[in-house]
Amino acid sequence: MTLSTVPGGPAVLAEAAARARAAAARERLRVRGGIALLGAALLLFWEYGLGLFVERRYVSSPSEVALRLADLVVDGQLWGHIGVTLAEAGAGYLIGIAVGLAAALLLVAVPMLDEITGPFLAAFYSIPKIALAPMFIMWFGLGLLPKVLLAALMVFLIVLANTMAGVRGINPGLVEVARVLGARGATLVRTIVLPGAAPAVVASIRLTFSRAMVGAILGEFIAATQGLGFLIVRSSRQFETATVFAGIAVVAVLVMVVNAAIRAVEARALPWSTGRARG
Repeated sequence: MTLSTVPGGPAVLAEAAARARAAAARERLRVRGGIALLGAALLLFWEYGLGLFVERRYVSSPSEVALRLADLVVDGQLWGHIGVTLAEAGAGYLIGIAVGLAAALLLVAVPMLDEITGPFLAAFYSIPKIALAPMFIMWFGLGLLPKVLLAALMVFLIVLANTMAGVRGINPGLVEVARVLGARGATLVRTIVLPGAAPAVVASIRLTFSRAMVGAILGEFIAATQGLGFLIVRSSRQFETATVFAGIAVVAVLVMVVNAAIRAVEARALPWSTGRARG
């Protein structure tokens, strides 16, 4: 006998569900209220208090940044910079995901290769990527290619590491049962390996767009004539602090919007996903 079959049981269950929904709604409201209050406090401190501790011309203010951002939008400069950076980061993001997934599946399929390349991958992962940016510029020129490759490299390493961690986290007993039932090769990968590793893979894919943006902007810092990184570094050299913060704010908003879109796709495709990406 269950509660739903007891007289009055469905009403009790409905009341409990309603209370749970109301409690969850109150919790979300408190969290959003806290976020709004903290954001407002930080903006007010920046506007009126930060200048007491740091030279005002070096920190600007939210009102000045908003006015400068509006100027950039109106005169059309901002859209060109956004388009260039998004093109670099987007191309690098897709390349890094594709190569990272392919490399991870290859290393999983050939354990000996994983053992051989493991120390080299660990060493390469530890290299500060900013140190590679000037080399990429020298090797591949001043165009889009070095920025795309930097973005792809930032994404590749994280996708590779998290895909392999997701595959290794699959219950070995589940794999053995699938093999007993006749699953081999591509069938085993399609039915067991990929679904089992999917939460970690999707979580890393969602979180690595910010790394792709970092890679593209690093390249633009070194050598570029367009892009948000170029806008930021040029403005910093000219002590246009409001423009610097405007560029930073645009980068943050772009990353949040893209991450939200990827999260929405993840929630629809993998509603059970709770994976956490590392890196």
